[in-house]
Amino acid sequence: MQTNPTTPRKMDRRTIYTRNTVKDALLELLEEQPFEKITVAALCRQAEITRATFYLHFTDINAVLDELLDEALMVAEAASNNMEISVRMDGLKEVVHSGDWKKLRTNERLLGPCQRVADDPKYQAIFQDATLSNYVIRRIYTVERDQMIPYLMRECHLGRDEADKLFMMIVYGLFYVNRSLKWSKDDNWYKMQFMINCFMFGGFDTLRNQQKNNGGALSSTHSASLHPGAQRI
Repeated sequence: MQTNPTTPRKMDRRTIYTRNTVKDALLELLEEQPFEKITVAALCRQAEITRATFYLHFTDINAVLDELLDEALMVAEAASNNMEISVRMDGLKEVVHSGDWKKLRTNERLLGPCQRVADDPKYQAIFQDATLSNYVIRRIYTVERDQMIPYLMRECHLGRDEADKLFMMIVYGLFYVNRSLKWSKDDNWYKMQFMINCFMFGGFDTLRNQQKNNGGALSSTHSASLHPGAQRI
């Protein structure tokens, strides 16, 4: 009986062990050199497996990286107890309005995955590799956008395209600030996260009020420029 090539491989104990060995090997190599210089041959040597074994489990090195990124994002998401975005953001807004940055220490779960994506030291090498920055940011953006874009549309009275660009700016900014801080959770890190969120919520309030005062003119004008045939409301 032939096996359907599209049927997923059963993840038995040996398969899980081999895949984890390859992922650990990539993390070890990233401690020594940038991702762009790592080859399949070097990864196989580090993991002590053959190329045939590698390709039995992964299509390429990017597939290994993607799995590691997904794991890191799952760790960050789990810390939030899978809270709804509106609940998490409302809680974060309360902390900001309290004016006390120290409250973030006991309410860290309210911070978004893009601020806590390097929670587990195991994955730090990925987020410190400058050659991976854009790749990692796009991955974070893709994972979070389905929740954040609708939230920004509601909160700031924006169109989808506007909310998308605003969220992109937030993700890029947060990533580079946190990388410059080496994701180290000392007092300076908490103060900076607090300051960033004060800045964000202040900006959200300004946009929302501006949209109200202008009857949504900002959003309508932008939408009309993107879609020449669209009518202004």
